[in-house]
Amino acid sequence: MMLDVLMSVIEELKYCPVCKTSLLKEEIGGEPRMACGSKTCSYVYWNNPTPVLAAIAHRENEVVLVQGIGWPEHWFSLVTGFHEAGESAEEGILREVKEELGLDGEIGSLVGVYSYFQMNQIIIAYEVLLGKGEIKLDASELVDYKVVPTDKIKTWPSGTGYAVRDWLQGRGRESEEISFDRLKKNKPQ
Repeated sequence: MMLDVLMSVIEELKYCPVCKTSLLKEEIGGEPRMACGSKTCSYVYWNNPTPVLAAIAHRENEVVLVQGIGWPEHWFSLVTGFHEAGESAEEGILREVKEELGLDGEIGSLVGVYSYFQMNQIIIAYEVLLGKGEIKLDASELVDYKVVPTDKIKTWPSGTGYAVRDWLQGRGRESEEISFDRLKKNKPQ
């Protein structure tokens, strides 16, 4: 099903961004891809995953979770953002923490790398130790945050939820995983 959705998005591309020739569906590398129809242009739309950075932003035994604009009001996740050109992943996640929470941070460790197929992303997750100060949310991206004691945090069965699970296990802790069905059922009325 995901491939069908992906192909419908890819098929909306009509013209080569390099030479403006019509794109044609071809099998390249064993997959259906959109490629330039011109014999003098070698453009192929590869649809590679987008790198996203994630922070398990915490102070001692509390983790900060954020709620993005447009999310259901009971859904919270890690601070995340796109990896930008010209910065290391570590610089990028510290930039995102500063932008979204208004706080400086320090890289603790790389937690892991996770596929997030639903959004065609690859998530690079770090532990980030938050500096002192008051959280000041970026209102252009976030609507709320909550501070959760480490022993109360629950994981979720997707991208950043796996990072939280692995981070907790690295600290010798196990956590209950909340299913998305349960999240939907528990939503406020």
